[in-house]
Amino acid sequence: MGISLHQYISKKRLHASKNAILSDQPISHVYHQYGFKDYTSFFRAFKKEYGVSPKEYREQHRLPEQQDYTI
Repeated sequence: MGISLHQYISKKRLHASKNAILSDQPISHVYHQYGFKDYTSFFRAFKKEYGVSPKEYREQHRLPEQQDYTI
């Protein structure tokens, strides 16, 4: 694949954590759940992989809330 085993595992963990972030799980729980020891290391790895912070990613990819158009 052209990457080390460690990089492959990190990418898989980041991908899973990205999906958890989009499901509105608290970010403070997500990084623990996917094997990151602290928020700083999770933040750096996430930003390096996706170009934005976990919070920014959630805000950019959140589905707009449905609006009530009843009359």
